Amino acid sequence: MVNTGVTVHYFYDPLCGWCFGAGPLIEHLAERDDIELMLHPGGLFDSRALDKASRQHFLDSDQRIHALSGVIFGDAYQTKMRHADTVVLDSIVPVRAILAAGQCGKSALEMLKRIQLAHYQQGETVHDEKVLTGLAAEIGIPAEIWHQALITANEDAVIARTANLMRQHQLSGYPSMTVEQDGQLKHIPLQAYFGKPAEWAAYWASLSG
Repeated sequence: MVNTGVTVHYFYDPLCGWCFGAGPLIEHLAERDDIELMLHPGGLFDSRALDKASRQHFLDSDQRIHALSGVIFGDAYQTKMRHADTVVLDSIVPVRAILAAGQCGKSALEMLKRIQLAHYQQGETVHDEKVLTGLAAEIGIPAEIWHQALITANEDAVIARTANLMRQHQLSGYPSMTVEQDGQLKHIPLQAYFGKPAEWAAYWASLSG
């Protein structure tokens, strides 16, 4: 029997490596018909230029994420982080693109996934609107409709709402998750389920059983 009383709140940033690692877990939730998945994007990076030490810190973290989750950080991404003259991370424009995809009747989660893959596997600059327009085309959004949606998407208000919700839920950092059921709110330790799809599926089955 479908349980419509379970709502999952997922707090993420499109350029958070640990959120990339959580991708398989989130995709599992999106495929279930017994929960409502609510996505809450944050703005972790605002045109932040990374020095060499910061890039190495991220690469070291990526190795831990890969070991736990199995997600692949591509050669193009790693080469860019090691050798590019400049690397700038900007979450704000990708969040705008995720919201715009939803406004166009497409899956915000699918746009998030494509942005993550473009960044973490292909080494693309995912705050470049040309890159985002290409990703939008891949999911069937015509360019003229896409550009209008980008203009009207209000990422600042959504990011602020995410920050407020995280304070209310007493959450710190990305990725974070809470589940609402029968008026109760519970934190979900996402990283504890990295690389454990069977345990993850069993947990959610137990909630809806």
